Amino acid sequence: MNHEFRGEIDSTRCPELIKILSLGKRTGRLSFNTGAETGNIYFKDGDVVHATCRGLSGIPALYEMASWTTGEYIFLTDETPDMESISTPTNDLLEEITKSLALMDKINSIIPSGATVYTIEPDVKDNEIKLNRIQWKVLANIDGNRSIYDIAQGLGLGLFDTMKVFYTLIRRGLIKENKRQILENKETMPGLPQTPVVNALLDALTCAIGPIAPVIIKDVSVEMGIDLTTEDMDEIAYLIEAISGKIPSEESSIAFLDKMTSWIRLEEKL
Repeated sequence: MNHEFRGEIDSTRCPELIKILSLGKRTGRLSFNTGAETGNIYFKDGDVVHATCRGLSGIPALYEMASWTTGEYIFLTDETPDMESISTPTNDLLEEITKSLALMDKINSIIPSGATVYTIEPDVKDNEIKLNRIQWKVLANIDGNRSIYDIAQGLGLGLFDTMKVFYTLIRRGLIKENKRQILENKETMPGLPQTPVVNALLDALTCAIGPIAPVIIKDVSVEMGIDLTTEDMDEIAYLIEAISGKIPSEESSIAFLDKMTSWIRLEEKL
């Protein structure tokens, strides 16, 4: 396996990497790793020909990776995919990705995070609802208990596409945030060890995504096989990076990373 270059996503994002590899007429696989999630984009003579991520392929997978703000990337030369799922010219793809990121900023101004739980507005009349097939499928799965993450996973949709649907449903007055459910769920949140790092994570992540933070911390630590009582700073840093990849809002993700970076620096001085 021949890698040509690697780096951090927070310094060079996916759209920039696509542009660089396209201009260089490169052939190979651009691989992303956020710690909790992975994705791949394949190039042939500078053209994007295939992408995979979160069980998705093609352009939907590309949109998911374009929204990632932390993690690592590596370009492996001359690797080719088993299939080609993208035929759109790269310049057109980059234009669409730019539009999708701008839309995600608008969505994040209304939806706190993918961990938010919504419920149906009780006063909506059936004859007022005009939706497409995907919007109906999402609406049918909104039960006041499952988060956007849960519904996206259950329907096999990307988080970005699912949040777009939720944005539309909110704007049409069909659903509302189920704050009562969040309060009821506090008692069933996973027990976390009382350690300095866990307390710091809880504080920073709750500011970023709300009361669902304990669930995200627990899930990511299990996925990565990291013991939350660890004192190994390398493991802690890796965990922080992976958790930040679960925060849909770039601004909130950066704020979370800034808080945790400050905490690590203070710990290292002690």
